[in-house]
Amino acid sequence: MATSGDAACCSSPRGSPVAMARLVLTDGTKRLSKEVTECANCKSYLYQGEETLRRQVKLEKIGPHDYRLPRLPETTPIGLQISRACDQLYHFLVTPGSGNADALLQHWQKMAREPNASALLKQSIFALLEPEDIKEFLLSPDNRLWHTILDRTERFLQLLEAEGEPVLWSADEMTPAARNTHLECFKPVVMDHSIREPATNTPFGHSGYMKYLTLKIVQAMGMKDIAIAGLYYKDSYTPETQILEELHDRKEPMDGLIAMFGPGEEDRVAGLEAIKRFKVPNAFLDLTLKASVRFQQSDFVQSVLDAVRELDEIFTVNFGSNPYRTAEDKGMGEVSVNLVDLMEFLELRTDGSMEASKQQQAESAFAVWRQDPTFRRRVVAILTEEGRGCANHLDYAYLVRWLRRHFPDTRILVHAHAGRGNTQDAASVEAVLNGGNGVWAAVIPQAAQGGHNSSVVFLDNLLALGCRQVLNDFWLHQAAQCARHIYFLNFNTFRVPDDCPIWGRRVNQLLHTAFSTVSGEEWRRRRTDYYNVWSKRAQVEFEEYAKLPEQSCVSETRARNESFGNYRISPLVSDVETWRHRIAELRVLGGKERVGDYVNELRNLAFALMNANIRANFDECVTLQRLADVVRRARRRNPAGNIHGFEKARQHQGDTE
Repeated sequence: MATSGDAACCSSPRGSPVAMARLVLTDGTKRLSKEVTECANCKSYLYQGEETLRRQVKLEKIGPHDYRLPRLPETTPIGLQISRACDQLYHFLVTPGSGNADALLQHWQKMAREPNASALLKQSIFALLEPEDIKEFLLSPDNRLWHTILDRTERFLQLLEAEGEPVLWSADEMTPAARNTHLECFKPVVMDHSIREPATNTPFGHSGYMKYLTLKIVQAMGMKDIAIAGLYYKDSYTPETQILEELHDRKEPMDGLIAMFGPGEEDRVAGLEAIKRFKVPNAFLDLTLKASVRFQQSDFVQSVLDAVRELDEIFTVNFGSNPYRTAEDKGMGEVSVNLVDLMEFLELRTDGSMEASKQQQAESAFAVWRQDPTFRRRVVAILTEEGRGCANHLDYAYLVRWLRRHFPDTRILVHAHAGRGNTQDAASVEAVLNGGNGVWAAVIPQAAQGGHNSSVVFLDNLLALGCRQVLNDFWLHQAAQCARHIYFLNFNTFRVPDDCPIWGRRVNQLLHTAFSTVSGEEWRRRRTDYYNVWSKRAQVEFEEYAKLPEQSCVSETRARNESFGNYRISPLVSDVETWRHRIAELRVLGGKERVGDYVNELRNLAFALMNANIRANFDECVTLQRLADVVRRARRRNPAGNIHGFEKARQHQGDTE
């Protein structure tokens, strides 16, 4: 975001508001209808909001009620310029008289199709789509709803920062007696993955600005350790890079943010480059054990040590040599190692025993790591997960107890995927009761194949067990609406699943007075809904979301186009094979067309649309057919380079092919 001219226009006190003025952001960031301040002395117009780092920016008046921010500087990364140009195109198209959409579109397409255009321009919608196609996607019901969701989320962030309803009770008054002294004094650790994990489930994918808004929500909840980007795409430009550009462009502090990548020699290249370029202060190394062992040319023990040493060199220059901190600080210079498939590698049995040779191999690796002084100093957390939902809560208890013996002074965090037993949230608690420090998880449970443990459910369970630090360390009194808005952003709808714990609508709609948890029966009764403290005015505002015409239009369209099958596309993470089979089962192509001739180009177009902050349902037959039409018409032009596949689940170690 451009910040040239940031400052109050003079030394006067706050001016008088110009009610509901329209702010036209000419650099393409979100436009808002809101109050703009008129300076009482010099009659200039000022805007103060999250887009400008809470600083006042002098505006140019361009109409009776229209104001404009400074234009983008030339140093703004081209990926952000493309995204913001698309936002401005949308504004021009839906707001008559606000600007010439055709001229702006022609300008960008001319630049994108010049022989010396940058690689990002050649992979953008301006090079890959015709003007009619771009307009069709911009004006689709899903994209119209998307911009409404962005507007409402920006408004929600203002409400989060405003003085809201007072919380009547102290943390001690809201916390029941603990079952033991360990839980009473326990400080839970949450490494938030709300910006990353839901991407594994949504058919709409992500965009950089959407990730930015999610970051602002989880920061308002008091999250200190936040995974910001998964750098699993080698040198391809994706929303995972775009969010880092967004933060750098806005001059946002990076404290506590974490970049994720594999430790293998090839896999860590993109991650290390991003950490250097954007000064991301912490790293999450995703280690897949079985892939490393299967492909003997990759030494997973040494690759972790090599990655940690390279990170140590970078972090020592930027943040000092000692990453350890107090519980109140945000991480700076920390490395976490995630053992992705440890249970599978160990062949963990239901009684907690393990296959002897695999156990010995893992314990030998741990011993080598712990003997390394750089690893001991820099690695502050050992993480683990099981990715298919085949583990139950007791498996996590066994595994954490075993890990604690080998890493007595290191934070241990778990991530549990949902399976048929639906024990993922119980796994979080079992981990803590058996020596763990907490979870790495997202606020909402929607992720991966069938869901995962929720950080809010985890904290609520600890609160119910008497953990006094939950309400002291995290601000959860607006958590229900925070979760709902994160869901809105990820799934492009104002209609959330009603039965979601804590934040679903039906959970709080009393079916019978006997079921009340805040009145009547006194056993474990709560004083109120601790996670939904809002004024009546704000609550009414939230309730109106689902009644908006954009939502009704999308709901009708989705009801007509919904199609089930054996595959689902989540465009940011689905591999080419999933795309191939989904395209086939939906019969997207004609009878004499081969899926293999289209699949890569359809996927490239999906990434181009995500990078442009344009919303589309890529699991829907109608969207895929529209993209196939684009490919057919574009075959006469040279195709753009392919986007590298999401490699977290298959190839963390680099030399595995």
